[in-house]
Amino acid sequence: MNPPPFDDAGFDPSTAAAQASALLDRQRFVQARAVLADALRQAPQHLDLLFELARADVLQDQHGDARRTLGQMLQLAPSHVGARLLLFIAEMESGQLPQAELLILDLLREAPQQAELYAHYARLMLRALNFDKASRLADESLRLAPNGDSGLRARALCDLVLQGQKMDSAALGRLVAGDPHDLHTMRLVVIALVQAGRQREAHKLAQALLRAEPADAGLLQLVQALRSNTHWSMWPLWPLQRWGWGGSIGLWLVMLVGLRVLDRVAPQLSGAATLLLLAYVAYSWIWPPLFRRWMQRG
Repeated sequence: MNPPPFDDAGFDPSTAAAQASALLDRQRFVQARAVLADALRQAPQHLDLLFELARADVLQDQHGDARRTLGQMLQLAPSHVGARLLLFIAEMESGQLPQAELLILDLLREAPQQAELYAHYARLMLRALNFDKASRLADESLRLAPNGDSGLRARALCDLVLQGQKMDSAALGRLVAGDPHDLHTMRLVVIALVQAGRQREAHKLAQALLRAEPADAGLLQLVQALRSNTHWSMWPLWPLQRWGWGGSIGLWLVMLVGLRVLDRVAPQLSGAATLLLLAYVAYSWIWPPLFRRWMQRG
């Protein structure tokens, strides 16, 4: 049931914002947006209402809309900490890591003893695959607030990345159940690892996540794809997997130069080397799709 609209006589924007916030906490996005739309018609510049609207956009991965709303907020209140932190999250979630780092550094300069900010910074460094720095930031958060929830969760996320599939299922289940955002963060770390060509690390982390959410079909497919890509029979293709087109071009240049040199230095071996190169090309084209189909059937 949708919440009733406010009438002008009994309208209180702060109450509307609190109602929308509670609905967002329960992921009732349609109802929350209805409350916000009605309230913002009557108080279009109320900061709490704008903040909850931006939060709804971030939770639903509508980061462009969130930026616009937060930009409106920061024009009205340039030092609003909540808006700046939410903008940091929007930038981080959308992959704008340098912009996100500038935001969190500004916040830390203003509040260097705020443990939660170090925990947020640790999450950003996880996204950037700077695991050592992420671990140090999580430790700093816990130094400032030894029992702080944000620091404990950041430390657990770092442990998950560093330990991968060695983390026990119970601990992983508690981590994921506590905040769905942490699971989302780990998915993004897996994707970043894949994009960086670090497929073995991505495979270990994806396996750990699959243990936490075994019914996730998309995650299962990702684990299967990474398992096939990291199989020993794919090792000769590692340069292509690690550096993509750049690795492919570099490998071809090395091979062609090597063949030219070999043709001059040891022409008797040039023919065998050419056949070996052609066999590698055929292997790189034929074997990976065949192996992936075989793995999917298994």
